Amino acid sequence: MKKLFITLLVLASFTLGLCPGVSAGEKVLKIGISKEPAKLNPVLIPGIYGEALAGNIFDTLISFKESASTPAPCLAKSWEITQDGKQYTFHLRKDVKFHNGQPFTSADVKFTLEAIMDPANASPSKEFFAPVDRVEAVDDYTVTLYLKNAYAPLLLALGSATSGILPKEPASRVGMDAFDRHPVGTGAFMFVEWLPDERIVLKKNPDYFLTTPHLDKVIFRPVPKPEVMAAEIESGGLDIAHQMLPQDISRLAKDDRLNVMTIPGLGNSYIGFSHKKMPFADVRFRKAVYHSVPFDAAIKGIWRGVGERAYSWIPRGVFPEDTQYMQKAALSHDPKQAKAYFDELKKEGFLKEGFEFPIYTSQNPYRVKIATAVATELRKYGLKARVESLEWGTLFPILKADSGFYIMGWGSVPDPDRWTYKIFHSGSSMNFSKYELPDIDKALDLGRTLVGADKRGEQYKYVMRKALARDYIHIPLVFKSVTAVCSKRVKGFEPSAQDYFHLVTEKRNVTVE
Repeated sequence: MKKLFITLLVLASFTLGLCPGVSAGEKVLKIGISKEPAKLNPVLIPGIYGEALAGNIFDTLISFKESASTPAPCLAKSWEITQDGKQYTFHLRKDVKFHNGQPFTSADVKFTLEAIMDPANASPSKEFFAPVDRVEAVDDYTVTLYLKNAYAPLLLALGSATSGILPKEPASRVGMDAFDRHPVGTGAFMFVEWLPDERIVLKKNPDYFLTTPHLDKVIFRPVPKPEVMAAEIESGGLDIAHQMLPQDISRLAKDDRLNVMTIPGLGNSYIGFSHKKMPFADVRFRKAVYHSVPFDAAIKGIWRGVGERAYSWIPRGVFPEDTQYMQKAALSHDPKQAKAYFDELKKEGFLKEGFEFPIYTSQNPYRVKIATAVATELRKYGLKARVESLEWGTLFPILKADSGFYIMGWGSVPDPDRWTYKIFHSGSSMNFSKYELPDIDKALDLGRTLVGADKRGEQYKYVMRKALARDYIHIPLVFKSVTAVCSKRVKGFEPSAQDYFHLVTEKRNVTVE
């Protein structure tokens, strides 16, 4: 009872605007996040939760904040690319300082990119810079990247929040892990504090080179339970909330104090299987699972109003468009065929009666629900699946070690390389299925080096058709819409397709009234 009282008291203090460290008259924006980031250091960030926040602390050479497909100048005011696509030269701004007052120069760019490429740092973004041979600081405000081969997605990699530029000093002095808890960037907001499971606080950078932020402080609060997220935005404890249940979104849309904004997203959820560990490694097991679950009905019931059924890894509107082929290749709900496959595996000794195994997933409520639905269906065939819903810091090492059966998601920019390479290439740390095939690697490598959408598109169609329509290494579930619910006191905020929080950009400057 005492613990409950303290929890309610803390919630009440936020609801009444009595946030710790907030002075009267300050413009403070309170944002609910469904999961606490694992990292804030761009070199170490492993997923969308860190990316969503880091873009406010760090700047990149170029920006995709206003357009997910067209780069805009940021720390680099201009750039040139040689005709063979192997040399990129960036001309840097001269009026930028880090939050600690140090001037931003080419040495910081060189340091950051080399830190990403350094195997010792185990950066999740290392794969995106594999084609880079070396980085040269030509002078204090000119940087040239020399590539081994032409690499079409390089600008997207440089514009990602995971390529935010670090200050060479102090990052090199304290090390990547220590820097992660005290990040220093050039962004619109400066890091103040990180209290695990409670809040991450940023304050405005009054010397930001684009403009002076209207907000004095931004407080990001981890709220993993969607029903609590809804209650907080309804009561005024939050100014912006996301990743809520459809029934709560419908109710909140009727509240005249709130704005509900929904846009097509660039995020998915999927089932993944190990390509190495039995019985998951047998394609018959994967096809049996596909046939055993009425996915159309399950997805419609769980993601109603906030997503559409996915048949591929590449969303509609992102080339190469192959939805029609992939939809025809999807397996239907067929309990008889599922049983036949499971019986074959049992007869051959690859699957034991009463086989027990975990289905690993995050604490995302939608993924927990679909995992529960899958586990329920599999019990009909004598399989005892249990749902293991874990926070990201615990889940990530399990997935990297080969978990067997998992439900995860991905979100990225509208280029097929970012939707496929990190998930299906044998050299990627995010290839949780350990799906390692030379022909897949070859196609993904070609997709990076070929010039022209048609030629590149052929490679990605091959990867998707092979991985999802013949090997069934994943079962695509849903492409999620992005819905943000905002207090009407918030002005200038727009949700992003990646579910990021872009508070200050070249065209917007979020504020509260």
